[in-house]
Amino acid sequence: MSKGKDAKTLFKFQGTPVKVEPGVGVYIAGLWGSMLWLAGHKDPERPWPVRILAGSLASLALLSADMGHALAHVISARWAGTPMEYVLVSADMPRTIYAEDDVAPRTHRKRALGGPIYNAIGLLVALVSRRLASPTSLWHESLGWSALGHGLILAGSLVPLPIVDGGVLLKWTLVERGHTPEGADAVVRQAGLAVSSAALAAGATVAAQRRWLAGLGLVVSGAVGIAAALDKIR
Repeated sequence: MSKGKDAKTLFKFQGTPVKVEPGVGVYIAGLWGSMLWLAGHKDPERPWPVRILAGSLASLALLSADMGHALAHVISARWAGTPMEYVLVSADMPRTIYAEDDVAPRTHRKRALGGPIYNAIGLLVALVSRRLASPTSLWHESLGWSALGHGLILAGSLVPLPIVDGGVLLKWTLVERGHTPEGADAVVRQAGLAVSSAALAAGATVAAQRRWLAGLGLVVSGAVGIAAALDKIR
């Protein structure tokens, strides 16, 4: 199997190897650097030790939302009765690799539920905890990043694209209701193109209103979604 051929096993979670590709270190360093810059940009008067702590907590909050999503699939795969072969952590997103993919539609759906459930719970916990934390504390700030990470990953995972959980859930629900796998794939592709095109158009509109960051995020998300719907990204 070509996926993860250069990856090394970092640890095992519930007996499932978690493999990490070499480029992940660059991604983590970039994320940490970005969070350090944002921690200082928010409050230029912060001393460096506080900036480092704030940036580190923010990075951990975002990484835990991302990695926890993948590890939650390990749990849901065991619940479905088809344990995962391994988790592959790459620079773009963690992937779940299964040795057995010729399974019943209900099994596919059960395996796909772990990540979204984890992020939904994480989002709720972060939002409730943030309301209880002091607004001036680093805990309050890091919980905001946690809520953002869980919310974005939850929303992204439920988009009807072949490479994410939303596409898996839609495809195998359609198959269970009488569609052929090929016909269900076509529906998922069309739905993914529609949602991604809408995100691209919304991003262009938002950017035209000079809300550059939100506009760029939507444009990039839409472009990536279109590429994934056309099987250019797997």
